[in-house]
Amino acid sequence: MATYKESIGTAVQNIAGDPPAPLEGQVWYNSSSSFFRVYKQSAAGAWATGGDLNRGKKEGRGTGTQTAALLAGGEPGDLKFCESYNGTNWTNVNDMNQGRLTGGMAGTNTSAIIAGGRGPSPTANAETWNGSNWTEVGNLNLARNGLEGAGTQPAALVFGGTQPNPNSQETETELWNGSSWTEVNDLNVARAHGGGAGATNTAALFFGGIVPGPTTSGINELWNGTNWTAVNPLNVARTFVSGTGTSTAALALGGPPGGTTPNNFESWNGTNWSTISSTSAGTQGAGQAAGSNTAGLYFGGQSRETATEEFTTPAVFVQTIAVT
Repeated sequence: MATYKESIGTAVQNIAGDPPAPLEGQVWYNSSSSFFRVYKQSAAGAWATGGDLNRGKKEGRGTGTQTAALLAGGEPGDLKFCESYNGTNWTNVNDMNQGRLTGGMAGTNTSAIIAGGRGPSPTANAETWNGSNWTEVGNLNLARNGLEGAGTQPAALVFGGTQPNPNSQETETELWNGSSWTEVNDLNVARAHGGGAGATNTAALFFGGIVPGPTTSGINELWNGTNWTAVNPLNVARTFVSGTGTSTAALALGGPPGGTTPNNFESWNGTNWSTISSTSAGTQGAGQAAGSNTAGLYFGGQSRETATEEFTTPAVFVQTIAVT
């Protein structure tokens, strides 16, 4: 049997207390309490109500974190409309130049990019956000809506989507280098209105969505910077799903339209999806923002309009063997 040091690469720490920033799965000996302890995330998590949007929106796009988020576009009403969240309240900010919904979005609430979308027809238009204003930049190579995004404003990735024909789902993937878009390797399965996650343009995840048919899917693909690879699917097939996080720690919420569990919530650990919690009300087409699968922000959506909900998975210490 391998020792802890052989498996983890370091010996068990012996400290008078707990380490200030332990890693998930880290074990140490607390000499003050005479307990071995392990740092573990709670599996359940909890939802809390955040500040309401100023305008009810569905199928807008969101990016950022739980305490610093940006909403761009969506319907009903003005498709150019944008709001910024500070962890407590939403504030109206400057509009986009072109109104849209279901575009591909990436970045933070002070440095973002949105591309494609529908307003009212699929567009190739792309715009960047500097924290104050939107600026039109180079267009996508393929106009489409229902696509997803990952990465940052100067280095983004957008993927999937649909053409004007609602049954024409796309495999198209495009890479943004800060000035122009380049077509890169396609998805394995054409899809639109799925959920996306990814902190960089070299590591992204695309799950669920509508596949040709049209059929609601639970398909999940992982991007490694060069190619897409099929990985374990969602437990519940869904479309108009909100996705956020990274390629190894993501959240999926919402959909499918008409499904039996529209508020069903799943967490991705880099290998599998687990059902861990549900929101207070089912939704589809909500905006989303977060940096991992432990802190999520969901806002708007077809069934909740102005509502904002915050998901947090608290960190807990689990005591094991007492030493006397």
